Amino acid sequence: MQQKTHKTLYSSHSWIGIISGILLFIVTFSGIPALFDHEIEYWQYPIFSEQQSKQQEKVFDLERTIQASKEINFQHEKFFIQPANDINNHIIFAHFYEDKEPDLRYLNASNYQEFPPSPSELNHLLAHLHTDLHLPNPWGRYLVGLSGMAMLLAIIAGIFIHLKWRKEFVMLRPKRSWRLLLTDQHKLLGLWSLPFTLILAFTGTILGLLGLISPILALAAFNGDVEKATVAVLGPRAEITGEYAPVYPLNTLFDQLEIDLPNTSVELIQVDGLQASASDQHTELMADVGGIIKFSGYHKDKLSNLETVTYNLTSGEKIHQGSFVGKGPFQRIFAAVTPLHYVLFGNTWLKVFYALSALAACGLILTGNILWLHRRGHGMEHWLSKLTLGICGGLVVATSLTFAGSQILYGLNLAPDSGLHHHAEEWVFWSSWLLMILAPFVIKDGFKLSHYLLRLTSIGFIVTLLADGFINNRWLWLTEGWILTIQLSLLVSALLFIYLDWKMPNQVSKKS
Repeated sequence: MQQKTHKTLYSSHSWIGIISGILLFIVTFSGIPALFDHEIEYWQYPIFSEQQSKQQEKVFDLERTIQASKEINFQHEKFFIQPANDINNHIIFAHFYEDKEPDLRYLNASNYQEFPPSPSELNHLLAHLHTDLHLPNPWGRYLVGLSGMAMLLAIIAGIFIHLKWRKEFVMLRPKRSWRLLLTDQHKLLGLWSLPFTLILAFTGTILGLLGLISPILALAAFNGDVEKATVAVLGPRAEITGEYAPVYPLNTLFDQLEIDLPNTSVELIQVDGLQASASDQHTELMADVGGIIKFSGYHKDKLSNLETVTYNLTSGEKIHQGSFVGKGPFQRIFAAVTPLHYVLFGNTWLKVFYALSALAACGLILTGNILWLHRRGHGMEHWLSKLTLGICGGLVVATSLTFAGSQILYGLNLAPDSGLHHHAEEWVFWSSWLLMILAPFVIKDGFKLSHYLLRLTSIGFIVTLLADGFINNRWLWLTEGWILTIQLSLLVSALLFIYLDWKMPNQVSKKS
């Protein structure tokens, strides 16, 4: 490679990384808990755990589920049902309003009795940070998509500038200078996490910019007809006529899925056109003759696995079926984006690998920022160093403290139906993050502050485990399944930050 080209690529790699680095760290780190969105909800709410331990293997009864929704006065013509799965033993009903919070109800999958939802919103707080940065729709998602694009460009440039990758794959010189140690760590993290970061950047770009990409895809495949493209992928909408008829036997339709969607795990059921009724539980359900019921799920053996089938609510006629299995390569790649990004395939260990790779990507971003500053003679007093330490380190601390605070709030049981738990979590998260952002501008010794942040993070995770043990009697040696997995993850995280605090120097010179 010519020296001028190499220099251009090196410069592009550095500047793309430094401009987008802090934003990329926020998106990447918040993506780790977003991977375990449902698992965190299950682990946090003891009622879910108690139900799981009592769960017996049962066939999902769709008709009884719908009847149970009427018994709890869930009166909506259009709503969604999420059946129980391997993680949570509860059925969720959801109706979404345009101008207020959704109506969410939870049923025990064993006895179809309603129970209160979790007062915690920690999993959604972190997941929303990953997908939208808590900014207005769609601008936050577009910004996340652009950060993914920047990451993809930086990775491509990095591949071309690191020509001696075989040697750099195992090179680590811990006893040399601080700059060499940063350089080696940056290269090691980048090379070892390369497959994941490529997948993360590519899929994140598409998901973030999907609102902009969709019209282009529709133009290419459907002559610009976005509605036609949507119907082709997701199925038709209900055509409400105002004429009602008895609902077709829903369990018969659910059994039909074994023929229409073989080897598919049904994750979501959409009902549109069911007549809202205040009558007793034995009354026959009615639906609009144009109403639909749509089943969506993931094929168990395919990567491009999204499949849907739509039936008429009153006649039971199959009116649409969408599947990417067996389609062309472009459609299969497009359909694989979401499963690849959120690990909707494989097993538990694959999710764990993704989480570790995301953590490596966070280290890659941090070492890249610090290395860029160090090579230009800037120390911890530089404003970009302070922002990197405050925003990135502060996010990690805020996450740890919010986990601990949330578990303590469960013990206090502060009027769970009032929303105080959720608002307290938000207050802990945002206030602690803001304090950490301001801290580097007050505490001049950046290395000392770094040690404080590492210790605070480890303390937060340890307090979380202790609170869970004392409040819920869920100690490591008494738990199993996903509860044990989450607890071990918290313990390993605490030990990792203790180790980093031990190994990180207290001070280095700019020239070392």
